[in-house]
Amino acid sequence: MNTPRRRLARTALAGLACMLATGPLAAQPADDWPVRPVRLVVSYAAGNVADVLARIVAQKLSEQIRQPVIVDNRPGQGGSLGAQVAVKAAPDGYTLLFSAMAAIAINPHVYTRVGYDPIADFTPVTAVAQTRSGIMYVPVELKANTLDELVRFGRAHPGTLNYGTAGSGTVPHLNMELLKSMTGLDATHVPYKAAAAVLTDVIGGRIQMAQESAGIVLPQVKAGKVRALAIVGTERMPELKDVPAITETVPGYDPVRPWMGVLAPTGVPPARIARIAAAVSEALRTPEVRERIAGADLQLLDLGPAEFAQTVRRDLERYGTMVRALKLQAD
Repeated sequence: MNTPRRRLARTALAGLACMLATGPLAAQPADDWPVRPVRLVVSYAAGNVADVLARIVAQKLSEQIRQPVIVDNRPGQGGSLGAQVAVKAAPDGYTLLFSAMAAIAINPHVYTRVGYDPIADFTPVTAVAQTRSGIMYVPVELKANTLDELVRFGRAHPGTLNYGTAGSGTVPHLNMELLKSMTGLDATHVPYKAAAAVLTDVIGGRIQMAQESAGIVLPQVKAGKVRALAIVGTERMPELKDVPAITETVPGYDPVRPWMGVLAPTGVPPARIARIAAAVSEALRTPEVRERIAGADLQLLDLGPAEFAQTVRRDLERYGTMVRALKLQAD
């Protein structure tokens, strides 16, 4: 007998079967992030390699989550100013930090106060990529065609050479100070707010040398606006086969290779962190993004929250030891 109660039960079962069959609806987590635009605070200036990578990620991530991802550049203090902005945001996943390694693992040892605790105040989300190699470069007019010649010139004319970086505590700062300690190179650090400003002043001859990621410097080397003295790595670059790796001149030199990644202010619920990490990872796995990252002379990492957190803790300890050994202090 087909009673109203039985008909109602069959209708409910049919509805449940339809919901299960639709897959994506059933698979959607309870967390509805995002329902509005996401701000990505980039702790470096436009044109810096971290900014280039952040914009690659932001564009594809916006397509993945169907919400605008707004890049907010906050350069200064070697990347720490951007971190100071992000740490004050509500822990809801709508403000994220895109930072290079310096602000998280180096600056806390270089500056007396950076305004945040890299472990207590941030939750690592995704380590996106790291640089493959850098270029040490000088003005084309400088009378030093090799690193050896530059070192000899610096020794013979103390106080003459200056080198620029995007700020105290940045990776180029550590790498140059390491080079100085191993070679006796005499050169004074001049901190800037942006790598692009450093490049401009090297081109103009206002400072005599700098190190920066190949993705930023290589076009200017090819255009003849600066001269590459050494590849900051252990191997030569295919694009600059005549330029020696720095280890060919300075055996045992082990340059720092910075990672760049996404972090969130502490307090974002773990389920939402997992959702954000999954969205970033999905964006990184697209062929378009992989190709653009490789084209910027970067190596894809795509490390999730747990592995990225281990990396942060390890590097914070490692570079603390290095900063103390080199006796680096903020200028």
